[in-house]
Amino acid sequence: MTNVEEISVSKITGQSVKPRALLFSTGVVVLSGLLLCCLLLRIVNYEVRKDEQLYVPPIRLLDQYQIYTDFFYNHPPGSAWLFYGIGKIVGSDHLMLAGRVSIFLTWLLLLAVIGWITHTLTRSALVAWCAAVLTVTNELFLSQTGMTATNNLLPLPFSLLGVGLFVLAVKDRRASPAVVGAAGFCLSIAASFKISAVAFIPPVAIAAFFLPRGYDFRQHLLRVVLPLALGGLLGGLPILVPLVSDPQMFLAHVLGYHTGPHLQYWQDPAVESEGASVSSAAKLLLAQSVWLSATVAVALSAVLTLFLAWLLSPAGNERLLVAPLLVVAGAFVCSVALSLIPTPSFPQYFGPPLICLPLALALLYAGLGPETRRYMQPGLVAATIVVLAVAAPRLVQHLSTLAHPERWTVLRVHEAGKTIAGRLAASGVSGKVATLSPIYPLEGGLPVYQELATGPFAYRIADIADPKLAAFYKMTSPTTIGALFEADPPAALLLGFDEVLERPMLAYAQRNRYVVSSDLGIKDRYGMPVLYVRPQAD
Repeated sequence: MTNVEEISVSKITGQSVKPRALLFSTGVVVLSGLLLCCLLLRIVNYEVRKDEQLYVPPIRLLDQYQIYTDFFYNHPPGSAWLFYGIGKIVGSDHLMLAGRVSIFLTWLLLLAVIGWITHTLTRSALVAWCAAVLTVTNELFLSQTGMTATNNLLPLPFSLLGVGLFVLAVKDRRASPAVVGAAGFCLSIAASFKISAVAFIPPVAIAAFFLPRGYDFRQHLLRVVLPLALGGLLGGLPILVPLVSDPQMFLAHVLGYHTGPHLQYWQDPAVESEGASVSSAAKLLLAQSVWLSATVAVALSAVLTLFLAWLLSPAGNERLLVAPLLVVAGAFVCSVALSLIPTPSFPQYFGPPLICLPLALALLYAGLGPETRRYMQPGLVAATIVVLAVAAPRLVQHLSTLAHPERWTVLRVHEAGKTIAGRLAASGVSGKVATLSPIYPLEGGLPVYQELATGPFAYRIADIADPKLAAFYKMTSPTTIGALFEADPPAALLLGFDEVLERPMLAYAQRNRYVVSSDLGIKDRYGMPVLYVRPQAD
C-alpha cells in the first residue's frame, strides 16, 4: 500500500512541476524578448553624441576616400570598416541607422557569447540567462558606451570570446589548437576596433606557456603558443595592413594624436570638461563611480557570494578551476590598469574590465558542488531581479515609440539631412557644406570638406599640434579655415553646435552675406543649429 501511495504522489508531483517549469521558461523567453526590444528602441532613440561625428561619416566617406590619407580618423580602422559594411547592407543613405544597427548586432553577439560560455561551463541555462541579464542592465552600457555608434562596445564581445575560448581550451589536460587559434583571432579582432583591447592579450599570452598543466614546453609551443600567435596574426590584419603599408601615417593618427595634441587640448583651462577627468584623483573617482555603480555592485556581490560559497564548502575544493580563474583575474587587472592610463579619462574607458564579471561568475559557479549550486541559484535569480528593477526606467523609456518609428532619433537625423538638401536645392546652390557635425549633410547626400569630414576632433587641435605631426592629418583650423573657404566657397554652413570653435565660420558666413535658414528639425544636446546658405550671384 505504501508503494502505491508513493507512486501516486510522485505522479502527482511530476504533473504539478512540469506546468510550473513550463510557465517559468515561457516567462523567461517573453522577458528576454521584451528586454531585446527595449534595448533596440533605446539604441535607435539615444541622442546623438559628438563622438559619432567621427565614427559614422566613414559609412559614406569610404566609398571614395581612403582612411587616414584622405580624412582624419584617430582610431584603428576596424570600426570604420564594420560600420561601412553594415551600411551597405542596411542602406548607406541612412548613416545613423546603419551605425546604431551595428551596435545592436554587437549587443546580440555579446549576450550570445556570455550565454554560450556560461552554459558551456555550468550546464545551466538559468545561470547563463542571469549572467547575460546582469550585463545588459549595466548602467554604463545603457549610456553612451553601449548606445552610440562608436567603438566603445565593439571590442567587448570579441575580448570576452577570446578569453573565454582560451579558458575553455586549456581548462582540461589537453588543449584544442583550433580553439586556441580562434581565441587569438578574437583577441586581435577586438584590438582592431580599439587599442585598449590589447589589455586582454598579455595574460592569455603568458598563460599559453603554462596551460594546460599536463604539457611539456614543446607541447605548449606547438599546441598552444603557436596556434594562439597564428590566430592573433590573422585577426590583427586590419591593423597590420595599414601599419605595414604606411606606418608613420597610421601611428600619427592612432598614437600620436592621443599622446600629443589631444592631451594638450584637454589640459587647457579654457576648454569645457564635457565629463573628462584629467588628474589622477579625478580618474580614480570616475572609475569608482563606474565600477561600483548600483548594477555593477549587485553583479560583484553575486560573484563574491559564489566565491565565499566555494570557500566555505570543502566538497567543492577539488572542482574549482583555479588556472582559468587566474587568467580571468589577469585580464581584469590588465584591463583595469590600462583603463586608468589615458588622459583625459571618460566613463566609456572603464567598460572593458566589466566583461570579466560574467566569466568569473561562470567559472566560480562551475566549481561548486551540486548541492551548493542548488542553494546558490535563488541568490543569482534575486540579483537578476534587483538589477532588472534598477535598469527598468532606462530600458522601458522608449517603449512607446515602437509604433512610431518616425520619432526615432536615427530617422529624425536622416530627415534633417534631407531637409538641408531640400533647402539648398530650393535656393539653387550646390557644393560642399561646412560644419563640425558632418552627419547631417552626409545624411542628405551632400558633400562635405575632407578637412571637416569627421567632426571637430582634428579641427580643434590643428593650431596646437606639432607641425611634423600635423603634416599627417587632413585638416584645417580656426585660423586657416578662412583661406580654405576663399579657395573653395561652401554652398552652406551648418552652425550652432559649438560657439567657440565655429566663430571663424560664422564670421565668414556673415561677411559674405549668407542667407539664414532655420527650423531644420535638428535639436540635439549641442544646440539647435542654423543653416547659412550661399546667396545666388546677381
